[in-house]
Amino acid sequence: MKKIFSSMQWSLLLIAAIAFVSCGGNANQDSTSKNKKFNPTERQSSMSDSERETAILRKRASLDVDLETVLYSHGVRFGIVEPKIQGDITQDIADRIAMKMLQIASENGISGAGSLNFVMGAEIAQTGRAVTGTSPQKMTSKYELTFKVLNTVSGEVYATATQEVIGVGNSFEEASQNAVQEIKNTPQLHKMLQTASERIISWYDENLQVIKNQVEKAEGEGNYALALSILNSIPEQSKEAYKYVAEKQDSLLKGMLHKQAADMLAEMEALLASSGDDFNPAVGAYFSLIPTDCPEHATAQQLYAEYEKKCNARRADLEAKAERDEAAARELKKLEMLYAHETELAQIEADKIKSKYASLASAKAAAAKAAASRKSGGLFGSIGDAISGTFSRIFKVADVAGAALTDKLGLEEYVESVEKKDKEADEF
Repeated sequence: MKKIFSSMQWSLLLIAAIAFVSCGGNANQDSTSKNKKFNPTERQSSMSDSERETAILRKRASLDVDLETVLYSHGVRFGIVEPKIQGDITQDIADRIAMKMLQIASENGISGAGSLNFVMGAEIAQTGRAVTGTSPQKMTSKYELTFKVLNTVSGEVYATATQEVIGVGNSFEEASQNAVQEIKNTPQLHKMLQTASERIISWYDENLQVIKNQVEKAEGEGNYALALSILNSIPEQSKEAYKYVAEKQDSLLKGMLHKQAADMLAEMEALLASSGDDFNPAVGAYFSLIPTDCPEHATAQQLYAEYEKKCNARRADLEAKAERDEAAARELKKLEMLYAHETELAQIEADKIKSKYASLASAKAAAAKAAASRKSGGLFGSIGDAISGTFSRIFKVADVAGAALTDKLGLEEYVESVEKKDKEADEF
């Protein structure tokens, strides 16, 4: 099926190159936040142009993930299990394989984060390791991967698929890294994930009471982030179970934001300390998410008002200089183009923050669950030991890649290219 990109999706691509995921929420905003102005932080790079271009290509290749699926999916979700460290499978290789599984999941419309009840992992067997007889010599590593989707409640394996990959490099480590790059989203993997998705959807409708018990237990312990994570794992296709989402979501989100208010204020203060008079959309996101009836809100409101004043002063200064200063005029033009995307930036950053708290709570609970069962072979059996941290790492990697990308292409050219694609998509 041909995918038609919406304005929101192209905006997501724009953010991918500016900070890959930024935003400023839509909850609890008052008059102080309505007039905020976007002002991107100037970044400096120590890399040469060629080094930076190579780094960008490598980062983008390793981060070929649909962020709309990761953040906004109401479909099937499961956790990604990090492969076991063994032989040539180092921590770095395990991380790369986990990222590949996240990519494959997103390409199939599945969010690889947010569920304790279902996971995807891979058993890895090294089937070859050799040195070539060529000059110069090369090392080769060959692997057979058996991908599995597992129900962690019942222990059932819902679907499997196998794939063989081989990598060549100047060392066995490089050969293994290159082998990971050969992992593809094959028709067999697509069929596996389709089968698993159908079984997962049915399980939620048939086991709603299990979900209710999990949510109510977490809520009773004051762990609203975990309760929300469990709730958000219910796929929209599970019609009966999804009704429970509408009943509980707002109250759990409110509870989580109250619980995290102090942390959000601290993170907002840290951003303010490093932002100066450059507008960082994450600052506005934290401010908008701190509930107005929390004691932290008054402090956040005062800090944000002072910060906004500085940002507006900088913009006014650029406007005053623009007529006679070409550099100021170019910077002002970039800012004006970015203002047009401020709403999307704000929404995405707020969603990122909420997802972060829920994902961390879910990963912590999964780690505790896995540790408790490790004596009997581990919660996830032969596919791995713990839920991967890919969901949180994806944003850190994206910030680096996105900043470098805009440095290389130029904000003005990139925004214009996105707007052109947006127009073409609308016409199509």
